[in-house]
Amino acid sequence: HSHTMSLFKAKDYWSTSLSASDEYDSCGITVAQLTTLDPVQPQIITGSFEGVLRLHLPSEEASPRDLLLEEDLGSPILSVKVGNFVPTNTSDPPTVGLAVLHPKRLVVYKVDNSTPTLSLNKCYEHQLGVHGKHFTAANMCSGGFGSDPSREQICVQSLDSRIQIFDLDVLSFTRRLPNALLPGPIVYHEKLDSFITFNSLLDVECYSFSVLASAQDTLDSDDEEDKLKNLKSPNHPSNTSVSASKKVQASWATNLGESIVEIKIGSLEGVSKDIVCLGTKCIFALNDLGSIKWSKFLGYDTIGFTLFDNPKNPGSDNIIVSGADGNLNVYRSQRLIWKAKLSDPNSFSIATFVNDFDCCKGMITTLSDDCRLSVSYLGTESEKEGQVVKEGKEINYDDVDEEHRKLLGIIRASQSDTRIEPREKIIMRTQVPKRLDEPDQVHTFDGGFEHLADSAVRMPCSDGSEGVLRITAKLFLTYTGTGALKDVTVTLNLPDSVMTKDTCIKIDKLKGGSATPMIIDIVFFANARVLPTVDTVGVTAMFFTASGEPRTGTTSIKLPLFFFCRLQPATKEPTFKFKLDTNKQPIMLAGLFDDMMDVLTDDERSAVDASGTANYVLTFRYWIADPNGVPYNATVLLSKTSGRYRVQSHHMPSLWFISSSLCSRLESYFLASEGPDSGLELTYNEPHLPLQDFYNCIDSHFISRQNHVHLLSLQNDCAHQFRTIQKRLLLRFKDRNAVPLNQLDVLLSETYHRLLEISSQVESAQWTIASTSNSLSCTTHLILLFIKLRYNLPPSSFAVLSSHLSPHISSTWEESTDLNMMTLLRTVLAKKNQDQTGNFNNNLVMQKDTNKLKKHISIVVDRIHKGASLCA
Repeated sequence: HSHTMSLFKAKDYWSTSLSASDEYDSCGITVAQLTTLDPVQPQIITGSFEGVLRLHLPSEEASPRDLLLEEDLGSPILSVKVGNFVPTNTSDPPTVGLAVLHPKRLVVYKVDNSTPTLSLNKCYEHQLGVHGKHFTAANMCSGGFGSDPSREQICVQSLDSRIQIFDLDVLSFTRRLPNALLPGPIVYHEKLDSFITFNSLLDVECYSFSVLASAQDTLDSDDEEDKLKNLKSPNHPSNTSVSASKKVQASWATNLGESIVEIKIGSLEGVSKDIVCLGTKCIFALNDLGSIKWSKFLGYDTIGFTLFDNPKNPGSDNIIVSGADGNLNVYRSQRLIWKAKLSDPNSFSIATFVNDFDCCKGMITTLSDDCRLSVSYLGTESEKEGQVVKEGKEINYDDVDEEHRKLLGIIRASQSDTRIEPREKIIMRTQVPKRLDEPDQVHTFDGGFEHLADSAVRMPCSDGSEGVLRITAKLFLTYTGTGALKDVTVTLNLPDSVMTKDTCIKIDKLKGGSATPMIIDIVFFANARVLPTVDTVGVTAMFFTASGEPRTGTTSIKLPLFFFCRLQPATKEPTFKFKLDTNKQPIMLAGLFDDMMDVLTDDERSAVDASGTANYVLTFRYWIADPNGVPYNATVLLSKTSGRYRVQSHHMPSLWFISSSLCSRLESYFLASEGPDSGLELTYNEPHLPLQDFYNCIDSHFISRQNHVHLLSLQNDCAHQFRTIQKRLLLRFKDRNAVPLNQLDVLLSETYHRLLEISSQVESAQWTIASTSNSLSCTTHLILLFIKLRYNLPPSSFAVLSSHLSPHISSTWEESTDLNMMTLLRTVLAKKNQDQTGNFNNNLVMQKDTNKLKKHISIVVDRIHKGASLCA
């Protein structure tokens, strides 16, 4: 094991070693008062996977007499529980018994202490599943199910996440929990009268006992053939009405994103009950509704935990977490208040309890991984490992002063607010050529990259064959540390309009110091199926230092405009247009877009700059075309008398990328010529914002989503019909007596072809969603630009608006954007007399239409127009 330094050790009060051949789980031990022996105090009950049950009564003077009972039950013991499980013959409530869970049965015992030696008397036994078949137990919990604390019942969970409820010696019902491939920890929440468990989706779920009790029974057949025969029976539940029964549904589910080791119910603040979940690295506290109250990253591998009463605040609980490093970590809510190592430094606790022994309160019972059972307390006996001082060694005061200065520097750095860049880092810079590469031939994409060739822009090669447009950027990496780095990973974050063969580049070794930078050639291809939205590619380099610390370095590659479009002779198709006013003298377009002019051939330049018109009008043709095969384009016109620019196109989304490039080039030009104080002002002075055109793009995207959902539903129904016909045909073929197929084979063939047809339509609908998402992204970018220029939004307000009206289109964009707009209207854009703390539905449920979304966007724009600030 790897160990971290702990100042204190847990001091043993009592300990014993169990059989070294035994193996235990955290559920195989409990501490409770099972007998009425003198002295009256809890006993420690352990059950091993080897089937040995032991009962210990700790005493101050450890002796063999502390082992009260040891019995081999002949079957692995998965869990032990003490509760009122033994029924009586009278109207008195049940008495205390010991429930022992085996893989195939549940047995309840009563300890007989009428003789000098204790003995186990079996009260009753349950065969799990159907006559002990088809059910292998995993764990169990107990409680007063149905809000009846006088009758303690037992819930057993199987390896396939079914549960059986036992009311004393009677089986109540069996249910199957959905969304659970493997069993998770399960506890009973008395206040909610519900079971809290964890499923394979990393969700903590709550199942009400009343819902489970009224749900439909689980079918348990002897084999698959019986199930198929039962499907034909008219009395089978699937062939009859089940409207009277309910499905098993969770009251709530919360995704924690981490596997959960153990769940317990307690009160961390003494006000209400909390659901405490211990993950592999974190601990979470949830309220009764499943909302996360807080979470804490622990920083070590966890094994288990327990809750115990806080002596300084009765009614609230503290937490003890046992880690794989052998430490017991005591927390008061989220704060670590004590840390102690077990007496054996090479072991860790797999189960921890806190109880009172011999009038000593707060004793800690632990069962370690080496089968050592101990009762200890948190003493203040410090670690005895110390520095050994060698006699006769002279002290070097210069070294002492140097170490002192280094420590002072570390202390000052930790207390300073300024961030100190690490010395060991990767510095990256990029270089992009001013011309495109010679086109790649299509056959170079063979071997797994054919999908890139299908979407890439085609251009003729020098030999006349068909090629693919490409550009090669150079990435220079320099490591400032000494030595060499191993296993450096460079990741590229590409926009939809840019493609490359490998987005993750592995570097085996990167030399540091004054070594020549490593150069990586990255080949980019333009996507001919989408409009460009941004022209930068994010680059992230990740590595680990010699001490194991993860580090990252980031940069970006700005691709040239001629990679995304081409100049063509001017066209006049002003279906959509807007004017951009500046307070500066006009800049000739041929000079402003000189990089685009430089890549033209002589014939192309003559066509673009006919009669010197390139200074005042330029038309940019994108690689993507409309459904009629006409390429999308955007035209920029310059006024000859004032600094006014007009951008126009027959397709509104096509305006965005050229408009963005125009604004950034104007800002860069005046920054270079006049400096930071140039005073350039860009304004949008159109009478109205083109919100209706924006709403049309939203509707197109929403309709494509609806069509996709409808097709998926048809596909699901058709697949279900296909499987049903297959089952019926299998039954016909299995029948010993030949039975006519009654055209079932024809129906199967027709259903199969129908399924292929719908699947093709689903694939086409996915392409439609991608296309409408791209158009919506461009239009959203454009609307944000108009709002920024029209209302002169500062960078902070524009960042808030962009994060709420996001141009990054997700699969639930309409729902999330509507929720974001309502959030703005309830917070920073709320009216003074309006309640800013009102609750609204935050569930992302697909609506019937987009009317509410468009209404909320209009209200947000209207309040910005009236001067409301987006920064509270």
